[in-house]
Amino acid sequence: MLIGLTGGIGSGKSTVSKYLSEHGCTIVDADQIARLVVEPGSEALEEIKKVFGAKFLTPDGRLDRKKLGRLVFANKKMLAKLEAILNSKINGEIWRQIQEADTDIVVLDAATLIEAGYDENVERLWIVDADDEVRIKRVMERDGMTREDVINRMNNQMSREKRLDRECTVIDNSGTVEETYENVRKALEELRKELESGV
Repeated sequence: MLIGLTGGIGSGKSTVSKYLSEHGCTIVDADQIARLVVEPGSEALEEIKKVFGAKFLTPDGRLDRKKLGRLVFANKKMLAKLEAILNSKINGEIWRQIQEADTDIVVLDAATLIEAGYDENVERLWIVDADDEVRIKRVMERDGMTREDVINRMNNQMSREKRLDRECTVIDNSGTVEETYENVRKALEELRKELESGV
């Protein structure tokens, strides 16, 4: 069973992903893969250097993700250029990991799962949700970003209303971690019962 797990920035997707990982699911993390494909010496990093310039690399030759993020999330044309470099490389690695997974439930964890069209390939869609103000505060505290930077990133993602306007399981993550874990436990239990019954 392939679950697509998504949610806007600051929704708490990683909290849900951690729980699922600890309870017998294979996690295919698109963000982790996005970091992997731009490691020093990679083809993608060389392309980024050519298109955006060496100023977006750190002194030790790594991608300065925060600096590039500030540029692309404030400029849709620049974001499209970056996606043109990365998307095919990320996609290839995602599907390789899914095919190699050996658990009954595989979770594709991707912030832009719907925007990238991955939702067409998953069997269930799980959306982690929290109020916008909760999300803004979380990201500001977690990443040391300004409110404006967080809102720019949110504006480059699908809106909550549009994301939730589809057949999905909604995991509410507006409360405590314990409350979120209980929501995930119930959803996972239901899914496992469904798998056992062969529905």
